[in-house]
Amino acid sequence: MSESYHHLDDYFVRYSKMVVRNLCLYVDYHTAQDLCQETFIRLSEHLDSIKPEKVKAWLLIVSEHLALDYLRKGGKYTTIVGLRVEREELFDLSTDTERLAEEREESRRKFKVLSRLKKEKRELYDALILRYVGRMSDKKISEEMGIKKSLVGKRRQRAREKLREWYKKEYPEEDK
Repeated sequence: MSESYHHLDDYFVRYSKMVVRNLCLYVDYHTAQDLCQETFIRLSEHLDSIKPEKVKAWLLIVSEHLALDYLRKGGKYTTIVGLRVEREELFDLSTDTERLAEEREESRRKFKVLSRLKKEKRELYDALILRYVGRMSDKKISEEMGIKKSLVGKRRQRAREKLREWYKKEYPEEDK
């Protein structure tokens, strides 16, 4: 096995959970798993041209683009979980189709509100994403963003409040 494949294995072990968490912001878990694999396949194709310190950012950007592409195309495929699936179950699409359509619509709604946060309140978005997707500590986030550590939690809290406010305003029928 060549040295680049060892690096690919190391990157997968190190970053696969982060990539899946990033993808779960847009799609369901099983689709996120598939898109994570696609992300690392693409990394293997470009491994020689990416600087090691840029791999993490590259993975986040590519995985986000794959998720957006998946949503834009309306989900080309569905993931069937389980070892044994009867052929008849594959063709019973009435409930699966409805469930998938609802999940896809919910993902689009969440993405729309999250995109608004990214566009209008970038500092709040960054604090939220660095913590929950990047799994960074408040100390590292404060260093990265150049702010006091005490402000990091406040920004995350304000981000969650804004997301809730905008979601309720945009989709009042969902408020149960």
